[in-house]
Amino acid sequence: MFAVVGLIVGILAGLFNPAGSRQDPGQGISQRTDAPSTTRSDALPERFYTVVLASVPRSRDRSEAEARAEEFRGEGIQEVGVLDPERYASLDNGFWAVYSGVFETQGEATEHRNELRASYRNLANAYLKTVNNDS
Repeated sequence: MFAVVGLIVGILAGLFNPAGSRQDPGQGISQRTDAPSTTRSDALPERFYTVVLASVPRSRDRSEAEARAEEFRGEGIQEVGVLDPERYASLDNGFWAVYSGVFETQGEATEHRNELRASYRNLANAYLKTVNNDS
């Protein structure tokens, strides 16, 4: 009985949760969504532009980078994920890249970075990155 009630409550919470029905940020290039999830690297295009929010040394576990991404999501930042530098030749191999957005053009990424910097004081050092898929 409690399991059924829990299931119903969970379904209703998902229906009324604004993030519950959003698409994954890797599903469409240059599309902004409210997706609070991490982008799967296999869903990303071969080449794209993004905004790097933070870098976490690879000497630490990936879970630390994921936790940092979750902190950004909690602040209301959208399309946040973690890029594995072993999969992308253009990333520094020593760091996990916590990023926001997947863009087709540098101009779109620049606009996104500027919006982030204007809205979040802690992102003054956020920067653009061209990402090349090396897999």
